[in-house]
Amino acid sequence: MSAWLSNPVAVKELRGRMRGRRAVVVLTLYLLALSGIVAFVYLIYTGNATIPGNTAARTAGKGLFAAILAVQVFLVAFIGPAFTAGAISGERERQTYDLLRTTLLPAEAFVRGKLISALSYVFLLVLVSIPLQSIAFLLGGLSAVELVVAEVVILVAAVTYALYGLWCSAAMRSTLAATVATFAGMLFVLFGTPLIGGAAALFYSTWFAATATGPGPLIETLAAYAGFIGAATNLPATLILSEALFLEENAVFAFTMSLGSARLWLPMPWTLFILLHALAALWLYRATVRRVRRVSDA
Repeated sequence: MSAWLSNPVAVKELRGRMRGRRAVVVLTLYLLALSGIVAFVYLIYTGNATIPGNTAARTAGKGLFAAILAVQVFLVAFIGPAFTAGAISGERERQTYDLLRTTLLPAEAFVRGKLISALSYVFLLVLVSIPLQSIAFLLGGLSAVELVVAEVVILVAAVTYALYGLWCSAAMRSTLAATVATFAGMLFVLFGTPLIGGAAALFYSTWFAATATGPGPLIETLAAYAGFIGAATNLPATLILSEALFLEENAVFAFTMSLGSARLWLPMPWTLFILLHALAALWLYRATVRRVRRVSDA
């Protein structure tokens, strides 16, 4: 841990980012915007509470929690990768990359330093929003397990997406190309995968609706597991589906589902999300280190 925190690249980047008024101003504006969203959502729910027979006030905590979570999803999906997309390619454009690689700093330490410097500020933005999320406890309808699981998923996604931007920065020659590739990949992950999953589900239902027998038990089992794995590749789908299963199944890590005469054991989507993204983060880290080492050796 001390080696990670004393990384010279991370120390230099963090000092440059946190000096001056820019970091404080951005943090203040972020909290003001988040507070405005919280106040707006709260006013909507309290306004609906005056309508006779309306039960919206009972779910005000859920609505507040969902609004802040949506902001955090945008933050880790686009702001974090934007910090890392030009981390390595920017050094090449400033003609400082060769100087850094001629030092005794290993490729692993160089990549770790760039990653720590980008994630530190993103983590700070995520953590300062937790007190605002805690207001949902006062309104009711939110448990501590839901808050902890959501924040763990958000932090794992932040690391993976930042590493993807860092890999694009190492693979591309220019910051513009790395930024375009990073945002294109993030748009595909967030919006492309649900479209592909929806098209596959529509094809599945249409195909077997035309047959008289329908899908067999094996096909239904494979389709159920494939659907959960597909949902675990998408951050919003994971959060929404996990929340729905928290409420319906009262489960945290796994649950059982009836499928005809059989009962299937299925893990919660957030556990699959963490496993898949941890593996993806490890691969991206190793691929980035290999890329940096290959360029420096050449």
